[in-house]
Amino acid sequence: MVSVLSLEPLRNGVLGLAGAVFLLTGLLLCKRGIAFLRESHIRRREPALIRLVYGALQSTPVAGTPFENLGRRDRHLVRSILLGLALDLRGDTGEAISQLYVQLGFLGNDLTRLRSWRATARAEAAADLGLIHASEAAPALLKALNDGDVRVRQAAVWAIGQTGSPENLRLVVRLLGDRSLAVAHRAQEVLAERGGEIADAIVVYAETTSSRVGRLVAIELIGWLRLTGAADLLLRFAADLDPEIRVKSVKAAAAIGDPRFIHAFHARLEDTSWPVRCQAAKGLSLFGSPESVPRLSKALRDRQWWVRLYAATALVEVGPPGEEALAEALKDQEPGVREIARYLLERGDLVPALP
Repeated sequence: MVSVLSLEPLRNGVLGLAGAVFLLTGLLLCKRGIAFLRESHIRRREPALIRLVYGALQSTPVAGTPFENLGRRDRHLVRSILLGLALDLRGDTGEAISQLYVQLGFLGNDLTRLRSWRATARAEAAADLGLIHASEAAPALLKALNDGDVRVRQAAVWAIGQTGSPENLRLVVRLLGDRSLAVAHRAQEVLAERGGEIADAIVVYAETTSSRVGRLVAIELIGWLRLTGAADLLLRFAADLDPEIRVKSVKAAAAIGDPRFIHAFHARLEDTSWPVRCQAAKGLSLFGSPESVPRLSKALRDRQWWVRLYAATALVEVGPPGEEALAEALKDQEPGVREIARYLLERGDLVPALP
């Protein structure tokens, strides 16, 4: 028979577990109760506060005096309303939202949060400052570009893209080579929208940076923005030892479409990397030059199917001389060459779009 004393630890354990369950249940009920009260407050107060906000935004100048006697929860709700409006409104209304946000002290609160020990709070503050388009926040956001947390740097880059001057955007360019790819891609996204304002800085960065990732991202950006001032740089990079640099450069050059690239594309049709040969053939399809026919005809016999397709498409763009070369390819001993030539000739002008 089991001793009562031996069951004592088990009983204590069960009681402890039950107590923990009751405590957790109580905490969850409290949390739900608080959430319910918050939602009730929002439903009750939001319509009146929205009318108050709209009235303030329509006044000239924007007046923050109607909000002076609001409680903490109402102020928090007003801040949420302003941030929501800032997502959709620009122009004069956007400026009015920013002015009211500053007048009510929310900008100062965000700048304080930007110095928080919690990375999440810093990232949220940077994102809110970007939404509100407050130029006063630029110095603090520029400091946040050096933050040790990836999320904060990402948010700061985006915020500067929303509010920053061209001088501030120049400081974002160096983040194309950030140690975090997420930050580098966010910088690339921002500069894809506004990089035309600082084209020279992007080209200089691509030429001088010691970061391989940064150079690749910058070259891709040059193509997206079609920065014609980078033509000479791309011609040099098209012969780089790094095959990825070569393929990005040829692709960017094709996007720019400068006639000076024709001879470089001819040379790249002999590249050891087949993606480079693909991009070179695609670039030649933009020019449709009869001068390219002999080299494209040779590329029809490339061991890579994609190169053959790009070359055949480029020959169609040349016109009659290219079509003659495709017709000659119908007699080739290689079935793959005959098939790709027939495929393009049968479709005439209905040439498929290439990725």
